[in-house]
This record gives sequence, structure tokens and C-alpha cells, in this order.
Amino acid sequence: MRCFLILTLVFSVNLSAQTRWQPAQLIKWSSANENYRNAYFKAAYDGYIDLLSEIKDNPEIYLAAGKSAHQIRLFSEASFLFSRARQVSTKSFPELDLWEGKALFGEGQLDSAIQLLQRAQPQLKGEDLDDAGLWLSYAKNARNEKSKPQAVSLRPLEVLNTDGVESSVFLSLDENTLFFTSARIENTGKDMDEEHGIYFQDIWMSRRDSLTRIWKEPEPLPGKVNTPEHDACLGLSPQGDMLFVYKSEKGGDIFYSRCDKKGNWREPKAMGGDINTSYFESSACLSADAKTMYLISEREKRGAKGNGDIWMLKKEKRTEYGSATNLGAPVNTVYDENSVSIHPDGKTMFFSSNRPESMGGYDIFVTRREGNTWLPPQNLGYPINTEGDEVYFSLSVDGNTGWVSSRRKESLGESYDIYEIDLSNYVLPIDRNSAAKRPTVCLLQGKILDKSNAMALETELRLTDAAGKVVQTIETSENGEFRVSIPGDQSFTLLASPKGYQPQSEPILIQSVAGKTQSLTKVFLMVPQP
Repeated sequence: MRCFLILTLVFSVNLSAQTRWQPAQLIKWSSANENYRNAYFKAAYDGYIDLLSEIKDNPEIYLAAGKSAHQIRLFSEASFLFSRARQVSTKSFPELDLWEGKALFGEGQLDSAIQLLQRAQPQLKGEDLDDAGLWLSYAKNARNEKSKPQAVSLRPLEVLNTDGVESSVFLSLDENTLFFTSARIENTGKDMDEEHGIYFQDIWMSRRDSLTRIWKEPEPLPGKVNTPEHDACLGLSPQGDMLFVYKSEKGGDIFYSRCDKKGNWREPKAMGGDINTSYFESSACLSADAKTMYLISEREKRGAKGNGDIWMLKKEKRTEYGSATNLGAPVNTVYDENSVSIHPDGKTMFFSSNRPESMGGYDIFVTRREGNTWLPPQNLGYPINTEGDEVYFSLSVDGNTGWVSSRRKESLGESYDIYEIDLSNYVLPIDRNSAAKRPTVCLLQGKILDKSNAMALETELRLTDAAGKVVQTIETSENGEFRVSIPGDQSFTLLASPKGYQPQSEPILIQSVAGKTQSLTKVFLMVPQP
């Protein structure tokens, strides 16, 4: 750190010797640079602005302040600072066009941004040249997508949102309970993470009113999950009784918490197997049959493409999975993939990425597995995606409603908010030119009880097809409940055989209805063995 400080001071003197900086000013410059290098952009911005109150005509400070302003989404301030750098400069700054173009992009001035970024490219090299190309792609994509908006409508879920960060939204399979992460003043420790400038995160939940279908006031997740540190929801099991939880241990790891019979969530335990590494892990989801886990990890081994990638693991035990396999191209790129979710059809995957096909920053993309191959991911388009960041997308069973965490201009506090999306007139891009009919998905739910005393039984059920082949094993929750998605218009048999009870089976056939989620409820009253 001392060497860095000395180099920074020397660099500062060489760049700005004509200003005759005072020692205290050099220290301020060094401190602001160090904050920027460590991604403490708000602290860096404040430091540069403080320095500009003393040294008014230095283009390097204006440029540095503008870059910091851009990083904290103060786009108008950034544009002003870049224009001042241009006014007071006696020489050309090749990166000035790049950063001013990025600021204009943030303000929504796409044509001007494209013009500046195109002008910047011949002047740049290395990472700056790559950055200019990436942002030029963003700007062109944004202009193109906004010229042909999709037939969707979005509304912020005001009952959930604050001027803090609301993210990682997940819904139970019946879509009556919503889990999300929030950094708000009412957190468990009532404390703020000073390094990142946000309140510590907790997991919250909201239930939908059965009559009005309106989301109720959220409440902190009951139980022992939330702590005074950061706690975030990364995923929800199809059964709805197990949450995947982020805890900032070993660089960020995935834990799990199970819901007990009283509705309280137990203290999280670390996932076993090849899930957690010394690298950053975030976001996890299970396939409809709970046999496959998909997660985001920045691990560098076994085919990693770079930054965050999507990995797949096969189930070995109830909470343990085997070796992680990188999904590879075309799903993963050298850019950042994150916030992955699988639709209840078991084949359609949504994730966010800042790849060149984005409209700017993170966008939601969709892909589908056909056999052992994943289709090339496609952008969901505007206005689901914007020039801001979109992460954590969930799609209803019937495909008519979506939920996304998005940071857009109208968001409270210009931070991430949760939006509900009407998709009743929308067709996924991977379905628009496909002759294949998208599989219908229905909801099978129920409960296993002891007939003599109505005591809930925790057990495993087997779903078999017409040929008697087991197509899915279903684990009930502690209170004997089960809830799974199955294909519609197909005949199955559901077998329950808790230890010590006489086996029972029920025929299963759910007739699908276009545009509507059909459900079937089965209650097994188990008779003890004689």
C-alpha cells in the first residue's frame, strides 16, 4: 500500500506540476484515487469534489470526479464534469470521449453517446478500446430495442419497495408468497454498511391476499436467518420449504435454511459438496424435480469463461450435490452472468448478463435446454430490459406474469426496485420462430396425514408414468405438504408409502387450459401397518 501511495503522489505531481499542489492536496488526491481503486466510488467522488473546491482548473481532477460520478449513477453531474475537463484542458484526453459517451448513455442521449463512442475508438487501445466497443454495443442495442417495444406493462410493487435496494425476488410455486432481499433501515441490526453506503441486507417476505390478489405489507423472514450482517435470498426450492441464502463468508458462500412446522426458518447451514469455493458464489436454483442445481460462481477452474458463470450440479443427497459442470457457450461468456432461475417447466432458464447483447449493464436473457444442448440466449427486450440494470427474473407457471428487480430512472432512490410484469400478450423470443409447442405446466399439491390422528407425515412420494417408470420423487416438507409442477394432459400415478404405513396410490391427470395454471390437490390419509 505504501508503494502505491508513493507512486500515486509522483504521478499526481508529474501530471499537475503547474498547479503547485500542496502536500495536503496530494494526500487528498491519493486518498480519492485509492477509494476509486477499491470501488468505494461515493467516497472517491466526495474526495475529488472536495479537491476541486481548492484546485479549479485541473482537467485530471475533473475527469476523475466525472468517472466517480458515473459509477454512482450521477450521470448529469458526470457530463458536466467531463465538459469542464474538456474546457480547461490544453491537450487531448483519449479516454474523455469514452467516459462522456458513457455518461450521455446514462442520461438516455443514445445518438450523442454513439457519436462520441465511435469517435473515441480510434484514439484508444487495450482495455479502454474494449470498453468503448462494449458501450457502443449497449447504445446501439438500446436504440434498436426501444424502437420496437414489447407488448408488456410493468408496475412497481410499491408495498415492497423503499429508497433502498430491493432485489433477488422469488415466488412460491403457487405464487402466493414472495421472498426478496432488502437493504432498508428496518434491518435486523438497524445498522449501515459504511463501505458500500447501504443498510445491511435482510430477507423479507410478503403474502398475497387470497381475495384481492394484492400483495400485503412485507415482514422480515421469521426464524433465525437474518443477522446484523448481510443476509440475502439467492433462491427457493420448488417445494418452497428451503431457501438458499447468501452469507459473506469465504468471499461469499451459499447456505440453506429449511422451514419448520411453525413456519419459522432455521439457522442456515453451508451447502455441501462442490457448491462453495474460495471464490464468490451467488444465486442458486433447483430444477422442477429438484435433481439439478444451477448456481453462479466466479471459480476459475473446469471451463470457466470468466467473471460469474452458470454451473450445473446433479443431486446426490438431500442437500448435497456432485461436481460442478460449467454450462459453457453459448450460455456463459467472458462477461458476467448472474441471478439464474429455472421455470417450473424444467427447461427454460432466465439469467442476467452484461454481455454485448445487453441494452446496458445487466439485462435479462432467456435460453432453453433441448436434450443436452442449451439454445443461444436471447434478450427479453424493452421495456423488460432498460439502459439500467435488470437482475433476478421470475416467470409464473402460466407464463402470464413476471417479476424482476430493476434499477431504472423511476425507481425509488434510483436504486433497485421490484416490478411486476404483465406478459399476457408477450411471447418469449425463443418461442417466436419455433414450431415446437411449449410444454404446458400444471400444479400438483397436497398433504400426507396419519388417518388416525391427522398428524403430518414427512416422507417421499414417487410419481410414475403410464409405463410404471418413476419420473419424479417428491419430498414433503416437515408438515407433510408437497407442491410440484408436472406436465399437463399426461397420466401419472402418485404413490405414498411412509415407513410404518400401508402404501397408497392415486391416479393423476391434469387437463391443461391455455393461458391458465391448472392445479390438483391430493390429500393422503395414511393407515398404519397392522
